[in-house]
Amino acid sequence: MLERQTFQNKDLVLKVSNSYDPKRFDPNKYEAFLDALCIDREYQKEAIREVLRYFLGGQYSNLLGLAEENYRNNPKLQEKYPSLIDFTHYLQLPNKLSCSLDHATATGKSYVMYGIARIMLAEGAVDQVLVLCPSNTIEAGLTEKFRSLSADRTLKDLLPADSKIANPRIINASNTIQKGDICIENIHATYINTKSAIEDSLDRERRADSGIER
Repeated sequence: MLERQTFQNKDLVLKVSNSYDPKRFDPNKYEAFLDALCIDREYQKEAIREVLRYFLGGQYSNLLGLAEENYRNNPKLQEKYPSLIDFTHYLQLPNKLSCSLDHATATGKSYVMYGIARIMLAEGAVDQVLVLCPSNTIEAGLTEKFRSLSADRTLKDLLPADSKIANPRIINASNTIQKGDICIENIHATYINTKSAIEDSLDRERRADSGIER
């Protein structure tokens, strides 16, 4: 009879290295912005910092690299998955610089999403951000929250002076998505009604950036 093993979620969370390439990304220049955005909610700040180190720190080229590092250093992962291949088999988008964040209800996930989006745009790491919501109610609430934050002059002034995009426009998929936009849309409506419009907007921006016309 096989012995049943029990694992806690915290033992299986992938940890991002504290190291980063300062020539590629300086997280310290966003500390004042994070203080104003998150106030005393340190767990939000740390979540934003960790994701930014992962995306911008130069230590990882994709999720697979992060997973391999964690498998080597985490005995719990080795207990749960007999081999690295077994572990990486369960990864979604392993060849992309992708990740997921899990925060409890009412812990302010919207602030984390907004902070990551705003800094990624400021760094010029992305041109647009697409946020997909599970319902119209959440879409409406998130849109109101993001527009309020984008209208906050203090937040804008605390971004570095050389920010590529300092004040993003908050829209939904009824508008054409342009460079510097954060688009918020209901994922179900996206699948049914607006998928082609979103794809066309994003693809148009990609072609414009690469000098491709058709």
